[in-house]
Amino acid sequence: MNISTPEDVMERLVEAVEVIAVAGKGDGPKTVLAAWPEYRGKTARRCRSFPPSQISRAEEALTWFALVDDLDARRALQFEIMCKAGGGRFSHICEKYGWKRSTVTSRNRVLLTKLAAKLNLAA
Repeated sequence: MNISTPEDVMERLVEAVEVIAVAGKGDGPKTVLAAWPEYRGKTARRCRSFPPSQISRAEEALTWFALVDDLDARRALQFEIMCKAGGGRFSHICEKYGWKRSTVTSRNRVLLTKLAAKLNLAA
């Protein structure tokens, strides 16, 4: 698993959300996205297909969220990932929840750094 930086983790998670949403898995982010603020179906409308290996890679990446113990931190990170994958504007999410975007983004970077460290230890 070649994950060495927080940017790699972010990239894999965004890719995972996009792949699973487009693949139309009923238990994946496509189902969750519809219930999230600012979702307009942008991700789900893309007409692409992915090989099974890429879908498996995406499903693996989505399990990384379970490595985040703090539920609020996990939710903030998931919102940012979903927004980067086309599920809305993160600034609107932050406004809705009364979060300061720069603070949440900074905390998410720290969280991604910790996640990258955990994944590198596991590898």
